[in-house]
This record gives sequence, C-alpha cells and structure tokens, in this order.
Amino acid sequence: MPGKGYATIGLKPAIVSKLQEVTDKNYPGMFLPSTLIIMMNEVKKGYYSVEPHKIRLDLSGHYTTITIRSDVRQWFAENHEGLGAEYEERYRVKCFTKFVSYFITNMIESKHSAQNHVINIKESDFEWLRREYEKQKSDPRRAPQMPGFDRFADAYINGLFGKIKEAKEILTI
Repeated sequence: MPGKGYATIGLKPAIVSKLQEVTDKNYPGMFLPSTLIIMMNEVKKGYYSVEPHKIRLDLSGHYTTITIRSDVRQWFAENHEGLGAEYEERYRVKCFTKFVSYFITNMIESKHSAQNHVINIKESDFEWLRREYEKQKSDPRRAPQMPGFDRFADAYINGLFGKIKEAKEILTI
C-alpha cells in the first residue's frame, strides 16, 4: 500500500518498455516514476504539449503496478476528465488505466516530435571551441581581460547564432 502522497497506476508491458526507452534515452539513471514527474513538469511548463497521435497499442499482458506521486496521478485524472471523450472516440478506451496508457504514449510521441527540432551535441563536438579559447587566451593583448571558458563559450556561440540569424534574414528577402 503506497504511503500518503503516493498512488499507483497499472501499465501494460508495452507501455512500461516505451517509458523505459524514454528514460534510458533522455533521463539516464532515473526511475520510471521520476520520468513521469519530469515529463509532467515539461508539459506544464510548455516545453511541448500532449497531442493525439495515430497509434495503436498492444495492451496484452499483465498489468505492472507502478507507484507514482499523487500529483502525477491527479494530473492524469485531470487530463482524463478533459480528454476522456476524445480518447474514447479516437482510441476506444473507456477506463482510466487504458486512458493513462494512451496518454503516456502520446506524451512520449509528443516529446519525440518536439525533439526533432533540437540539435543534440556531445561535448566532444566542442573541441574546436576549446581550441579557439586557448588561441585567444594565449594572445597577450586579451589575456588580462579574458573571461572564463563558460562565459567565452556563451558569447562566442551567441555571436554565431547572431550571424546565422542575419544570414537567414538576408536569404529570406
């Protein structure tokens, strides 16, 4: 029995595996309930919205019970009240548990769609920036007022974004 402030939801194996994939990709080392908390907060902050996608879930297998915070369960319940009729029509789901399965899957798909417009860069992709910093730091005229690497990187990359924005404006004329 969960303690005060916690609730449980049941998820089918296909949903748990999708949630585990998202956790491993975007939030390594986190537990599934923590992933749901983070995703809920991302949606609430407007990083992306949960849009209905054309999906068909495999809801076979036994339910796995996951203990989540009560605010996440309450958020699912609020969405069930608001979107229940649409999900019933679109996905033919009538119960809360199946709604949560489809809602989580739509949330995952919406997150993936939002990330299609994000550039993923590894630290090793910025070796050129480190070399540029060292080159400018070795210049005796700039050495005394040279900022730390973090500030230098921010200013340098903002300068590049400014140049890209200018080029975009020129090309769209």
